[in-house]
Amino acid sequence: MKLTQQQKTQLKTLVLNWNAQCKGTYDSTFVGGVAHGYCDSGILTDGLSERDMQQLSKYFTAETIYTNVDLDTLTAWLRQLTEDETLQLDCTRFVAEVQTVLTEEQLQLNGLEAALSYCWECCEDMEAVDTV
Repeated sequence: MKLTQQQKTQLKTLVLNWNAQCKGTYDSTFVGGVAHGYCDSGILTDGLSERDMQQLSKYFTAETIYTNVDLDTLTAWLRQLTEDETLQLDCTRFVAEVQTVLTEEQLQLNGLEAALSYCWECCEDMEAVDTV
């Protein structure tokens, strides 16, 4: 699936903004962890931010967070415990923003993975520039 130049620009902006405001717990960048979870490992908790982990760790053990349930279930439980139905984890908020960049057709063609893969490339490009 091809992304337009406008979509690439929008995604790169999201990468810059989210990496500036969130610190990841798996990868050297927050967005890199989210993309790794969706595009490579299939382990979506790779995309948890430090803030996500602080919230989740108040109520759940590491074993529960990393092995027993999926992120949607953890979020639902967290909303019940905090009595905050609007609560969202950073990783799911980021993915939702990426989805807004894509067309309906792209979403139906599994374009989310392509978009997150591009975001991951942006992270790697930024890291390469930082080391020069």
